[in-house]
Amino acid sequence: MDGVELRPARFGDYTGMAALEASQGLTRKSFEDWARLWRGNPCYEELGPDFPIGWVLERGERIVGCIGNVPAYAMFRGRRLLVATGRGWAVEDEFRSYALLLMDEYFSQPAVDVFLNNTVNGKALDAFCTFGSLRVPAGDWSNAAFAITRHRGFAESALRIKEVPLPGVLSYPAGLALSLKDLLTAKALPKTDLNIMLAHDFDQRFDQFWDSLHRSNQTLLYLRAREVLRWHFKLTLGTDDLMVLTAESNGNIDAYAIFQRRDEPKFGLQRLRMVDFQARGQYDQYCAAFMKRAYAECRARGIHVLEHVGCDLPKTRVFDETAAYRRKLPGWCYFYLTRDEELAEELASPEAWAPSSFDGDASL
Repeated sequence: MDGVELRPARFGDYTGMAALEASQGLTRKSFEDWARLWRGNPCYEELGPDFPIGWVLERGERIVGCIGNVPAYAMFRGRRLLVATGRGWAVEDEFRSYALLLMDEYFSQPAVDVFLNNTVNGKALDAFCTFGSLRVPAGDWSNAAFAITRHRGFAESALRIKEVPLPGVLSYPAGLALSLKDLLTAKALPKTDLNIMLAHDFDQRFDQFWDSLHRSNQTLLYLRAREVLRWHFKLTLGTDDLMVLTAESNGNIDAYAIFQRRDEPKFGLQRLRMVDFQARGQYDQYCAAFMKRAYAECRARGIHVLEHVGCDLPKTRVFDETAAYRRKLPGWCYFYLTRDEELAEELASPEAWAPSSFDGDASL
């Protein structure tokens, strides 16, 4: 291959892979954050080191292409499925002709039941479609719904994004106009008297909730046992960058919602995103209660926006109806593929899905 070698990635490749990803406009993770995609990952630890963490294209001693490969387990109608998510697909311009070799390695894994990717950007879209990936048939994954929780702060960041002169000064009248608009037109949240609590850890009650949830569920659900939740949110658990809300009764969890900070420091935008919401029925009631508490937390902490990626999903209908604004994403971001014909037929139905930003690597 003209001096280019394709091989499995190693943890020692971090420096070269991270530098390449950054050069292609992808977010660079610290080594600790990058390595924990596998180290401490309950699924990877069960599979063992033979499971590839990704692949690289190497020219001499320089990494010129790479893709990560993150495993997870999901439950679907009594079956445990192995899911693989590709991440950080990047190739130097000079070696673009070799880029699909990385994708071919990823999609050729024989033990994987479902290939699931929910952070697909415009550059990767054609490649995923070339290998047969399909849009998830539930929800609208080209839009995010959001509500403004601090109008002046949001207005200032929006003016900065649009490169309007004097954003600090103009944010006052712009913020007032947005505030009046919401006051006159925004739909109020349904009333609820549920007991909503802040959780600072994932304790044994999350295991009990998960056991009950997946046994009564007919949709594909990523595992959410407490060891998985602790690994998934390891770096932010117990910090202001993560907020876990629970609805409780008789000492048990009836529903929960997890929120992550997703700020845009370049523009001064402070944003809180709901990345997971689970309940055993009564979705509207629980979603409304979590949103009400999240609104209050945003205002208290000076956060400008409360957001949820993926619209038109039954569980988060209340969020869509009461969050007055939409943000267009660069494109449809959630795709899947399975080689199992029977499973493919089942997953073609919207009723087989309860997708969220907890899936894939969207919140890792």
